Amino acid sequence: MKAIKVSIAQLSPKLGDKQHNLQLISDAMIKAEKDQADLIVFPELFLTGYSVGESLGQLAETEDGPGMTEVRKLCLEHGIYAAISFPEQGEGKHYYISSALIDNNGDVLGVYRKSHLFDEEKKYFTPGAEFKVIETPLGKIGMMICFDVEFPEIARSLKLQGADMIVIVNANMHPYELQHHIFSRARAMENEIPIIICNRLGIEGDLDFCGDSMVIDATGEILLQMKQAEGLKTVDMPIDQQLDPKMSYTANRRADLYSKLVERF
Repeated sequence: MKAIKVSIAQLSPKLGDKQHNLQLISDAMIKAEKDQADLIVFPELFLTGYSVGESLGQLAETEDGPGMTEVRKLCLEHGIYAAISFPEQGEGKHYYISSALIDNNGDVLGVYRKSHLFDEEKKYFTPGAEFKVIETPLGKIGMMICFDVEFPEIARSLKLQGADMIVIVNANMHPYELQHHIFSRARAMENEIPIIICNRLGIEGDLDFCGDSMVIDATGEILLQMKQAEGLKTVDMPIDQQLDPKMSYTANRRADLYSKLVERF
């Protein structure tokens, strides 16, 4: 059974302080390299902290910006793939909550822009318009960000596009910890696909981030659960495990009956 080693960095970034957060990223990659991890995943908007709406003009950057360039150098230095989230400067005055997948040579393989914006994110960010599956030697990686996990259509679409696993970068806060715990396991089970969900800790203003990062296999079994522990943990995650042939949810779909799902109400 093929498996990859996955590291989850459940940490507390400092709002607006890229240098501090880059040091956290560097320290986490050092530990992940010692654990012989293939892939390390960081939380949503980890490069800058979450509540950056009023400061996007100063903090947002492209995938080739100074902060992201430093992350890319770290991936090359430590020989590791990374999913890192940042506020992306887009075309014109558009900003996106984005997650970049960087390979062990420091190359950006793809950038996913969060498609389902939560609450006040809509005041500052533009929603993305494309679901992303990125082909890598580790497998085909589908990308999601936080609130996306609450919409089953996204994970199903990634599965139908051939994803072997789904990586979710999170900045989920109390009182919504139960939703993401249940939804991430459900997305794994209903699509028979492993899920990596990395949330953060810490407080920003009124927001108290709730952790509970997990690695979940294609049957919904939790392989790694960090609960409220701060730090980095690594686990082997199978990506071609034996599944119950009686389930085969994708094969048993009745797409001819689902037209209501794409109607506007």
